[in-house]
Amino acid sequence: VKFAQEFSENLFYLPVGTYYSDNRKFRIDLFEVITDDETGRKLRTPARISNQTGRIEVSKSHFLKMTIPMRMAILLHEYAHFYMNDKKTDEIEADLNALKIYLSLGYPYIEAHKSFIHTFKGNQTRQNKERYEEIKKFVKNFETRKYGLC
Repeated sequence: VKFAQEFSENLFYLPVGTYYSDNRKFRIDLFEVITDDETGRKLRTPARISNQTGRIEVSKSHFLKMTIPMRMAILLHEYAHFYMNDKKTDEIEADLNALKIYLSLGYPYIEAHKSFIHTFKGNQTRQNKERYEEIKKFVKNFETRKYGLC
C-alpha cells in the first residue's frame, strides 16, 4: 500500500522507468503508454499485471488523467490479481479484493467509481457490465455494514 501511495502521489515527477518497493518485493514498470507485446499496438488499459511475475505495468499518459485515489484503485486492482485472488485472471474477484483494501483505507468510493468508468470507457463489453454491477452491489453492502459497526 505504501509503495502504491508513494507512486500515485509522485507520478507527475517520475520519468518512464522501473520502480521497486523499499523491500524490492513489488515492481512497477512505468511506460508512456502500454503496448501489446506482440503487435506493438497501443493499449487503452491504464495498467496491467503479469500473472507469472506480479510485475505491474502502468501507462503514465492514462494515470496523469486520474486523481491519486483513482490511481490507487487501479493499482490495488492489479495487486489483487496476483497477490489476493484465488483465480488470478478473475476480474470481478480483483475488483472486489481491491475495493476491500481501498475502502478500508478511507478512500472515497466516488473516486474508485470514476476509475472503473474511466477504464471501461470505450470498452463496454458484457464482462465489464457484469463487473460494474458487482462493484455497485459490493459497495452498497460495504456502506451498509460499515455504519452497522459503529
